[in-house]
Amino acid sequence: MGMTALKIWRLIIPGILILILLLFVIQESFTDLTKTFTSFQSNDIAYTILVIAVGVFYYILNIRKLLWNPYLNRVQINIKNTLLSAYKKPLNKQQKAYLIEGRKLMIIFYHFIDNDKSLLEKAKRVRFNGLIWTSMIDLTIISSCGSLIFWVKLIIERHFYYLAMALILIILALVSFGLIQLTTRHHLSLSNEQLEIICQSYKTQLEDKINELL
Repeated sequence: MGMTALKIWRLIIPGILILILLLFVIQESFTDLTKTFTSFQSNDIAYTILVIAVGVFYYILNIRKLLWNPYLNRVQINIKNTLLSAYKKPLNKQQKAYLIEGRKLMIIFYHFIDNDKSLLEKAKRVRFNGLIWTSMIDLTIISSCGSLIFWVKLIIERHFYYLAMALILIILALVSFGLIQLTTRHHLSLSNEQLEIICQSYKTQLEDKINELL
């Protein structure tokens, strides 16, 4: 998967999920919900525009990063520590802290990926997993919010549909949260494959890049 496609899908998927949730919320029964979905025209340009608009709004609010950042940091810290472990010259605490801080080592990491065909092929797998990863994060966030909405509606008015949707959405949120853990581990594994090539095949260049930073 290319970077452009990844960015587009990361806008579209939350837009679709939020619109589906809105359809859930505005209905009063499963019968009404079924009628709405059966009458839905997926080729309607208005729906496409709305999905993109909602996705852009979700992106601007930066909601995804509320849950994603701890997992993303875990992957990036692993990359930084692995790159530094391949650097054989001694580093004091200040030097190590300076190198780990920010995106300096990540820029070096992506430099090697962008200039090696085998690493670029592996990067496609990483991006695809990254799409599944962030989609599970979006699903967890949106399902949790949806469940909360239905619990509030249930307090206001006792209705079987509200109870059922609240339970369905919280279960969906829990399942997708579990899948976040799996996709995070897979992302670590895929990035370790890239790091193995960099540390073995580009050891001298890696040391030169770190020397430049120091």
